[in-house]
Amino acid sequence: MTNHKNPDSALNQPVPMELSEIRDGINQVDYELIDLLRRRRELSLNVARNKELTDNILRDQNREQELLAKLIKLGKDSGLEANYVMKLFHAIIDDSLTIQRDYFQNKINPEVDLNKQRKISILGGNGSYSFFAAQQFFTSKPEKNIFLGCDNFEEVIRTVEDGEAEYAVLPIENTTSGGINEVYDLLLNTSLSIVGEEKFQVQHCLIGKAGTKLEEITSILTHPEAKRQCSHYIAHKLNTKIDLQESTAHAADMVSNSQTTVSDKNSCMAAIASEETAKLFGLEVLEKNIANQKENWTRFVIASAKPGKASLKLPCKTSLVLSTGQKPGSLAEALLLFRDQEITLTKLESRPILGKPWEQMFYLDLEGNISDPRVKSTLEELTRLCRFVKVMGCYPVKSLAPTRLTPNQLAHSQANVDKPLVTQHTSKPSARKSYHLASREHNPHDTIIEVKGVKLGGDQFTVISGPCSVESFDQIMACAKHASEHGSTILRGGCFKPRTSPYSFQGLEYEGLDYIVQAGETYGMPIITEVMNTKDVQRIALQADMLQIGARNMQNFSLLKAVGKINKPVMLKRGLMSSLDELLNAAEYILSQGNLQVFLCERGIRTFETATRNTLDLSAIPILKQKTHLPVIVDPSHAVGQRDLVIPMAKAAKAVGAHGIMIEFHPNPEKALSDGPQALRFEQFAQLMRDLYPSIS
Repeated sequence: MTNHKNPDSALNQPVPMELSEIRDGINQVDYELIDLLRRRRELSLNVARNKELTDNILRDQNREQELLAKLIKLGKDSGLEANYVMKLFHAIIDDSLTIQRDYFQNKINPEVDLNKQRKISILGGNGSYSFFAAQQFFTSKPEKNIFLGCDNFEEVIRTVEDGEAEYAVLPIENTTSGGINEVYDLLLNTSLSIVGEEKFQVQHCLIGKAGTKLEEITSILTHPEAKRQCSHYIAHKLNTKIDLQESTAHAADMVSNSQTTVSDKNSCMAAIASEETAKLFGLEVLEKNIANQKENWTRFVIASAKPGKASLKLPCKTSLVLSTGQKPGSLAEALLLFRDQEITLTKLESRPILGKPWEQMFYLDLEGNISDPRVKSTLEELTRLCRFVKVMGCYPVKSLAPTRLTPNQLAHSQANVDKPLVTQHTSKPSARKSYHLASREHNPHDTIIEVKGVKLGGDQFTVISGPCSVESFDQIMACAKHASEHGSTILRGGCFKPRTSPYSFQGLEYEGLDYIVQAGETYGMPIITEVMNTKDVQRIALQADMLQIGARNMQNFSLLKAVGKINKPVMLKRGLMSSLDELLNAAEYILSQGNLQVFLCERGIRTFETATRNTLDLSAIPILKQKTHLPVIVDPSHAVGQRDLVIPMAKAAKAVGAHGIMIEFHPNPEKALSDGPQALRFEQFAQLMRDLYPSIS
């Protein structure tokens, strides 16, 4: 091939061949380029296999800089501009990194079958931005992809939770309009894990039927996020109605079928969507680039029911959500942990916590792998400082910044030497307790749980009181009033009752929950009630301030995991025949899911003694306080089962150092629908509170 060092002089040369011959020559070169790119891909895969056996990580930017400098110099010698060579090889290097990334991810996640049909849940179906982002992410074996279109984000998540789809693709933030709050709120309460991300360039257009004139448009259909991103353009459409749809695909479909779906045949409709969407629905682009910002990108997360693993060879991101205490500097104290470990935070987003006015939940993205010792230790420190910590996922970053050369590097190439990564070897960790997060070794300071201004733990002695069961609106209101007037700060009442006999009163269920919520609001008391079923956890948590896991469910591990994923305090009762270590391991199930607001309850255990309902193990209190930082309370009502014995045992619980007690009382114990013999009468409860708090008259 002739090397034209002076391209301009080549323009004056006679044409050596016919145009058809020239095109044949170009085709041949293109075929050769395709073959060369294929061979380069094979070599990139071999690089990954080599790195698998060494300490080398995915990307060596020094090597990339050296390569680019040499290629640019070679290009200049051949009459090629540096920018042309750089853009070309940025794409090639990015492809090489993608191949190596996929190799490492497939190795660490062997259970993911790439040959299996993939069902992917998206908002809006074919033609939506979620559809194009999903196509871009799932490029491997695209013929295996089946897309399930949904009308809203909640449905996108539900289809994966229910097993109808394997993956959910959700937009989470945009460079123009910021975070998508609805998605953040849904991710907090879902069991799905983030396994990947995709960044998609959004290019909004105004699209309509062929022949549509801009001045004739009476309504523009689009998704709320697209409306926000094109707000400047829309502001000039003073006489045009904006009609919000579930997705941009829905909007395009409505315009495409406007003759049959719009009652006003004279109306002229258009939609805001992409150029690709217009083609799918047989529409024309009426105006291009109508977004507020030219560089308009949306970041999508890919979520799955099965948590993925991220290779330590790859640049990774970890997403988590946390809530801190309400003391001054609590957020700053948490963020300093990342600074001290030199971990970069790429995102910090706050969202209000439902049911807790003026309290915030924080969403963070950090650069790092959850398996990295620095990240792991930082997250462990967070569990000491925060009320709630949930890791939403760890996954490879989608796009890496292209390697840039300095002017000096453009002029001079350096030696092409691959430098092995120097790894830091950490000492073998010492053996940990099976209930590590609950242990004193993990957190030497007492955990203090605070809800609606009421504190439990530390030097506080808290009384939780109320009836065994919520029996009626009037009954729970009377109990709440009495409890509040005599110094009790947390209202209890069972709405779902686990009973030994199937014929006993099982509770008023959600009707009772509505009653106790209203009673708590009326008398300014946080409420606690028992949850028995995993399917009820989210719904009850929306109304109750604290959840109770009863003795019979202490080792219901599915239920423990479920309450571990909510941001509400949980009281865990000791099982009927459980050791203290078993109790602490049960608490660990909750803590390990991210909910660090757990307190324990000693309620008596079964022994050979039958003089009382159970044997109240008061020795458990000082032992538990040595073993764990979690608050420990006592339930003397269920322990002894006789109201005349409840009061002395309640006083004894305070004497041995319990952080509080839970007492049952009832307006008319003889007519109580559950556990009447152990319920104190109103005057007995009042006397107990005077004995426990002499200052209360």
